[in-house]
Amino acid sequence: AADGLDHFLVVEAGEPVGAGDETTLTLVLHQNAGALRTIGRFRLAATTDPLPVAAEPGPSPGKELVDSAARDRASRTREEQEALTRFFRRVAPELAPARAALRAAELRKADLVGEMPQSLVTRRQEPEPVRVLARGNWLDETGEIVEPAAPHFLPRLETDGRRATRLDLARWLTSPDNPLTARVFVNRQWKLFFGEGLSSTLEDLGSQGEWPTHPELLDWLAVEFAEGGWDVKRLVRTLVTSATYRQTAQASAELAGRDPYNRLYARQSRRRLEAEMVRDNALAISGLLSTTVGGTPVHPYQPKGYWAHLNFPPREWDDSAGEDQYRRAVYTWWQRTFPHPSLLAFDAPPREECVGERTRSNVPQQALALLNDPTYVEAARVFAQRIVREGGARFEDRLRWAYERALGRAPGEDEARILRELLGRHAREYRADPAAAHRLVRVGFSAPPADAEKVEVAAWTSVARAILNLPELITRP
Repeated sequence: AADGLDHFLVVEAGEPVGAGDETTLTLVLHQNAGALRTIGRFRLAATTDPLPVAAEPGPSPGKELVDSAARDRASRTREEQEALTRFFRRVAPELAPARAALRAAELRKADLVGEMPQSLVTRRQEPEPVRVLARGNWLDETGEIVEPAAPHFLPRLETDGRRATRLDLARWLTSPDNPLTARVFVNRQWKLFFGEGLSSTLEDLGSQGEWPTHPELLDWLAVEFAEGGWDVKRLVRTLVTSATYRQTAQASAELAGRDPYNRLYARQSRRRLEAEMVRDNALAISGLLSTTVGGTPVHPYQPKGYWAHLNFPPREWDDSAGEDQYRRAVYTWWQRTFPHPSLLAFDAPPREECVGERTRSNVPQQALALLNDPTYVEAARVFAQRIVREGGARFEDRLRWAYERALGRAPGEDEARILRELLGRHAREYRADPAAAHRLVRVGFSAPPADAEKVEVAAWTSVARAILNLPELITRP
């Protein structure tokens, strides 16, 4: 059977049905073709004719088609000829292979489309009139009808007299006559790399915001960005290769006292990484991070029952498996009022409203997340496996390898002494309790090597957890 075509079934009873004046027939129909293939119009008919089938089963032409076929072709209308052509394509024996191939292609297309992510699309319709509301009363329809336009003190939307569209707005925003868009964007990019914008007001840059500390620099960057084709990578390259960006974050007491907030940019700024980067950094150090670009959202480890208060409908969180578990944090499934708790601990905002700048806190929950969240525990365990396998045989060599991998420097004497004591204490505990060591090395979906010495890996996992919890690791120098 083919979708979108008429089908019928004739059932002839082998024996007479019913013996009285009135007979009730019950039909049970099982619809199991899926939601995308349902019967559009279902009809039943019964007859007492002893020979109800007058021809071979197949599509019925109907009286109108029979009448038009009986007439000369020159006397048929265009619609009648097209109807006859469609009917011929459905029944002609010589076209049976083509119909079978078309049907198979339609089924493959339906399966393919069913697997594709769907996006809601609003079809174009005539816009509703927008009026000036009398004292904000949206029930009052006596106000003047207004058309889409820019505020009168800004450049006009050029539309050649027609109604403005969103495309017109986009062109107006990026017009050379409107430098504000480029200024706002480069100011936010500057904030990402220097910790503070040239104007600290990210949300409302303009006459209501803080005057830029370096207005000429802001203007130059904005012009370079716009005239460079709005190339974000080019802008980022300009910022990170500048002498200002490549400065050290260490400041003398005199400089820190003269410019405590570094608004003169005589040094780099120390600041904690964004929530998504904290997680990605730990996974990258361990070697677990997946750098695959694009794809559907993923579900990193999340506490059971975190969505218990969501309803309409109730839903469950199923942890992603395989590579999807280690995708970058930007691909994490985000429920608007229930952001991932690990990201929330590091000040990722809920998506109930847009924000121009995130808050930055320093609370104990962050250390607890770094120590106990399954993502960070698994990252520490895999990092420990690499320390044991690639760091050498001696404690000093392994610790140096771990520090260079995670922090890009060698450990200090006090750090080495403290971590040596930590390693020894936990090694003794895990030797006394091998089951605890086994539980620790089994955290997460990534399986430890079969030949790994569990007590040794578990003890070094404690060291790796301590390293991944250092403020230096989640702070951008």
